[in-house]
Amino acid sequence: MSDLRRLLTWLERARPPRRALASALIAGLIATLSGVALSVGALALLVESARRPGLAAVAGVLIVIELLAFLRSPIRFYERMSAHRLGLSAVTRWRRWLVETIGRWSYRRWRTQAAGDLLERSLRDTDELQDLWLRGVVPAISSLAASILTDLIIGFLPAHGTWWPVAGLLAVAQLVAVGMVLGGYPALVNADKLVRAQRGRYRAVLVELAGATPELAALGRADYAARLAHDGDAELERAELARDRTARLVRLAAPLATTLALTGVAIAHPTSAPLWLVVSALVALSTFEHAVTWRGALESAVAVSGAAERLDELADERPRSRGSWPDGATLEVRAVRVVEGTGEDASAIVRHASFEITRGRRVALVGVSGSGKSALLRAIAGLDEYADGSVAVGGVEIADIDEADLRRHLAYVGADVGLTAGFVRDVIAVGRATSRDYVADLASLGLSVTADTRWGELSRGERQRIAVVRALATSPELVVLDEPTSGLGAEETTALLALLERTETSVLVATHDAHVVAWCDDVIELANGVLVSR
Repeated sequence: MSDLRRLLTWLERARPPRRALASALIAGLIATLSGVALSVGALALLVESARRPGLAAVAGVLIVIELLAFLRSPIRFYERMSAHRLGLSAVTRWRRWLVETIGRWSYRRWRTQAAGDLLERSLRDTDELQDLWLRGVVPAISSLAASILTDLIIGFLPAHGTWWPVAGLLAVAQLVAVGMVLGGYPALVNADKLVRAQRGRYRAVLVELAGATPELAALGRADYAARLAHDGDAELERAELARDRTARLVRLAAPLATTLALTGVAIAHPTSAPLWLVVSALVALSTFEHAVTWRGALESAVAVSGAAERLDELADERPRSRGSWPDGATLEVRAVRVVEGTGEDASAIVRHASFEITRGRRVALVGVSGSGKSALLRAIAGLDEYADGSVAVGGVEIADIDEADLRRHLAYVGADVGLTAGFVRDVIAVGRATSRDYVADLASLGLSVTADTRWGELSRGERQRIAVVRALATSPELVVLDEPTSGLGAEETTALLALLERTETSVLVATHDAHVVAWCDDVIELANGVLVSR
C-alpha cells in the first residue's frame, strides 16, 4: 500500500460525523478569513481615509474592523474546539478499530507477535493519528478555501472586472505552493522512513553492545564496540541530514509562492484604484501564511505515517463471519491437524484428531504433558488456527459463526486463567448478558459473595472456580476446559463437577485428574499426535 493511500485509508477508518466535520471546517474557514480580513481591512481603511477624509466615509469599514477584532478570539477558540472534537471522534473510532482488530488475533499470533506493551504503543499511535485532523485536514482545507475566496473577491468586487488578471496570478502562486507541498510528501515520507529504520538499527546495536562490551573490553577489543557504535551513529546522522535537506526544500514553498504573488500584483495591477492595490498586495502577503499552514499539514501527515504503518501491520482484513450457532447440534472434529511453529521449524503436534460430542455428553481428553492437548482445545474453541481438517457444529464450521454468537454458545476456560480485579458483577458479567444466577453458582463452589463484593487478590483455586462460573454465565451449549481442577482439592473438585452437571451442557475437558475422568461419559487420549478412544 502506498503511503498516501495508507493515510487516506486511516482517514476513512475514522469516518468522523458529518456534522462535526462541517462544523470544524466552517469554523476554520471563518477564523482564517477573519484574520485575513482584519489585516487587509486595517490598511485598506488607512488608504480610503486618506483619499476620502471624514468619519462618514470610513464609518462602515471601521465598524466591520472593530467587530472582526472583537470576534476574532472567540471565533478562533471555536475553531480549535471544533477541530479537537473532530480529533476526539477520530481517535475514538481508531481505538475501537484497534481493540476489535487485536481482539480477533489468534492465540498463536499473540504469542509470536505481541509484546507486553503492544496495546500501549498502539494506543499512543492512535493518539498521534488525530493530528491528521487537528493539524492536517481541517487547517489545510480551511486555508485553501480562504485563499480561493479572497482571489474571487479581488476578481469580482472591483469595478469593470479589471482585476481578474491579478486574481489569476494570485491563484497561480497559491497553486505553486500547493504543488510544492504535495510533491514533497513522497520524498519526506521516504526520508522519514529511512531515519526511523536507521534509528532502530542504532538502538539495536546499542542494546547488543550493552551486554557484549565488557567481554570485548576484557579481550582487548573495545575498539570494535566503539567502531560499531560510531558507524551506527554516523548512518543515523546521514539519514537525518538527508531528511532535513528535503524538509528545507519544502519550506521554500512559502517564500517562493509569496514572492510570485507579489510579483504578479506588481506586474498586472491597473494603474488606478489604490485601495484594491493595497488589498491585493496584502492578499499576496497572506499567501505566506497559507503556505505555512499547508506545509504544517504536510509535516503532520509525514509525522503520523510511521504510526499508520505500524498500525497497518496489526490489521487483519479477513471478512467477519456472520453465521449462527445451530442450537442443539453436535460438535464434529474431523481429521484436525495442529502445527506448532512456522517455516522450517514447523512441526505437527496433533496429526489426526477426529471425534464428536453430542448434546449433553461429557468427554475427557487425556495425555501426557506437552502432547498438544491445550493446542487442540484452542483450535476447537476457535481461538487458534489449525492446518487441516474441520471443526464444525451441525455442519457449520466454527470459523463461519459470528464471533459474538460463538462466544455465547461455546465457552473456553484455559489452564492459566486471567481475571480482573473489581466488583463481582463486573468480573463475571462485563460486556455480556448473563442468563444464570452467578452469585448462586459462586456460592455452590464455596465463594459466598454478592454482586457488589469487590475482589482483590485471588488464589489460583479461586481464580479457576470463578473462571468456570464466568464461562457458564451465558448458559453455553459447549464448555471447553483445560485442567480446571489442577489447583482444587477433592471437595472443591466435587462441587465444580456438580455445578457443571446441573447445567446439562456439553463438556470437553483436558485433565489429569482421575476424579474428572471418571465423571466423564467418554475418554479420548492424545498420544503421538493421534487421538485414540479409551
